[in-house]
Amino acid sequence: MRVLIVEPDLTGHHAPYLRHMLCGLAELNQETIVLSCAGASQAKQYGIHLQDVMSGVEWDESLEPGYDSPREMPKLFETLDTLMKRRQPDQIWIPYADHATVHLGMRRMMRRPFGWPPGVEAEGLFFRGTFAYPAPHWRKHVRRIASRFMLPRANWDVLHFLDSIPYDMMRRLHPDLASHFRLMPDPIEPVTPMEPAEARRELGVPEDSNYVGFLGVLYNLVAVDLLLRAFRKAKLKPADRLLLAGPISDAVRDHIQQKYSDLLRANRIVMVDRHLDLDEVMLAVMASDVVCTPGPYRMGSSSFVIRATAAGRPVIVDDFGWAAQTVRRFKIGWPVNVWNSKAFAKVLQSAFANVGMRTKSPAIERFIRYHSADNFKAHWTARIRERQGLPQDPKYLSWSWVLGETGAVPV
Repeated sequence: MRVLIVEPDLTGHHAPYLRHMLCGLAELNQETIVLSCAGASQAKQYGIHLQDVMSGVEWDESLEPGYDSPREMPKLFETLDTLMKRRQPDQIWIPYADHATVHLGMRRMMRRPFGWPPGVEAEGLFFRGTFAYPAPHWRKHVRRIASRFMLPRANWDVLHFLDSIPYDMMRRLHPDLASHFRLMPDPIEPVTPMEPAEARRELGVPEDSNYVGFLGVLYNLVAVDLLLRAFRKAKLKPADRLLLAGPISDAVRDHIQQKYSDLLRANRIVMVDRHLDLDEVMLAVMASDVVCTPGPYRMGSSSFVIRATAAGRPVIVDDFGWAAQTVRRFKIGWPVNVWNSKAFAKVLQSAFANVGMRTKSPAIERFIRYHSADNFKAHWTARIRERQGLPQDPKYLSWSWVLGETGAVPV
């Protein structure tokens, strides 16, 4: 089969996801084309995540930068249509399909559906599912109603969801389409167990402290401020520190220096201010005694909740959405209203008081295995295997298995 992947963006999770998808197709000896933006192969993410898996992959940079907004979807599908006519793929994968789904649904509603060529099947991955969450004001509420209306009208053969909350909602509202909806794992890299002191030494941060870690791309000023405000208020030991690891925006860095200079002078904040490769990301997780994802009202899956759980580290999350549901279901930490600095501070105190706590249970082990890169690849290639008459990947694990709703546990 010839598979065409549409991936205009290599930032954040996009390049690691694409790497796993390419590896999955290579294992099945599928012909692969990637449609991306001009200059994407020169991006640092390409060199870090993709360069060593590009053998045999056709890389097409026909798209211009900026195809990540709803208003650019007509141009994206125009370019996609041209490339499909020229290369005649059998399967289309769009691994960030939120805007594309609304666009496809709108076209069908207007009786101008986008026509996939005969014999071509299209799969998308829906990330945020904001329509399944409360809206803070009426404008967003209107958008979410529109999104909920368009999604079942989009002509996907398979639409994957990263978040179980919108997935469950769509299956409940549209049982006739349930076979087209599938839940996708959020893949994390394999975890090699490591003691916090060793991880801190390799990461280059002081070893003689306990840490709560806020990790990743640190551009969310609100999230950083909410965490720092609660950290300052919490009754902690002088050696209890906050680890900020990942690229920090100028606005966030300036805010910390101006508003929290007292914590900086006391060496209570440790910053590893650079882009982290996947190995360093896991070092930062294992260097932390507890991992915090303080972004308020965060919708969708959180890879850092999954990574922390795989490393045995408890998590602190905003009491909202997928993260709060997951923390409660698997008993892996503390959900808290991050806007309530007093409550947030008390949770930080509890976390530091329980340093050394490790999250482990049979359900947690299933949760971790589900979110493996192997399972991510197995889910993406499942439909191709079905079309080619191949058996299901033996590494395929379903969400119902995680919840204990199926029979034997795979080995």
